[in-house]
Amino acid sequence: MVKRFFPKNYGFFDLFDRHTTCVLEATRVMLDAVKNLSAKDIKVTRIGELEHECDSITHMAIDLLHRTFITPLDRDEILELVSRMDDIMDFIDAAAHRLVLFEITEVPKDILQLCEVLIEAQNQVTEMVKLLRHMKKTEDLHKHCMEINRLENEGDQLHRRGIAALFHTYANDPLMVIKLKEVYEVLEAAIDRCEDVANLAESIVLEHT
Repeated sequence: MVKRFFPKNYGFFDLFDRHTTCVLEATRVMLDAVKNLSAKDIKVTRIGELEHECDSITHMAIDLLHRTFITPLDRDEILELVSRMDDIMDFIDAAAHRLVLFEITEVPKDILQLCEVLIEAQNQVTEMVKLLRHMKKTEDLHKHCMEINRLENEGDQLHRRGIAALFHTYANDPLMVIKLKEVYEVLEAAIDRCEDVANLAESIVLEHT
């Protein structure tokens, strides 16, 4: 499975980088899914594959943790980091599957914009995690963290505005309000987890520099 992507001497930072890359791909596939709902089944299947790959990477990191005497970061930091990164993927997977389970055939533009914000936030996470490898460029890392915070605030605004609009747009279809409200909330939670990863990464750097 995922092990084929790594040389025998892969390390924690290789796993971190591969995980964030997988999640970033999932955010892009999620946007494709909401843009083209007629093809959502194929897109959701791909997101499911990426979620399984991320799970495998997480298990590999934990296995490596058990086999490594001296680790580049504190053990609890590694566990928390991979757990929080995996939470992002889990929420994307949950949002994607709701498109299929709820048989959603249309989404408001705010959901598309929320997906775009999620892509930007995960891209920042991907670049931020790369900087952990050498514990350098702390100013760059802080800039990524600030940008993720800005994106999280933007996501909150889109979430609140979108939920409010649902009760007007679908006033005669309360079931659709419930369905789309869940999609909004899960996507917003994924963006929140990006901020969690950013805050943890910044605290790790402060601890080790």
